[in-house]
Amino acid sequence: MKQVEDLRTTDGRRHPLWLVLMFVIMGTMNGCVGYRGWGDFVKRHRRVLIEKFGIQKHGVSSYPTCNHGSRLR
Repeated sequence: MKQVEDLRTTDGRRHPLWLVLMFVIMGTMNGCVGYRGWGDFVKRHRRVLIEKFGIQKHGVSSYPTCNHGSRLR
């Protein structure tokens, strides 16, 4: 995941792309579909994701981040 080129603008890089993609994959594997579903997955599992991935500064990504980060050009 860390080898995927990040084509987002500098302003759109609050969270590493590999982490956003990981959340999208995990949400999809749990039956979540689309941006809102992925955002709901992250919100529902927020504490575990923060703990397991060692996320500190900005917390976990939100619906808009999942929306923006999952659109690869």
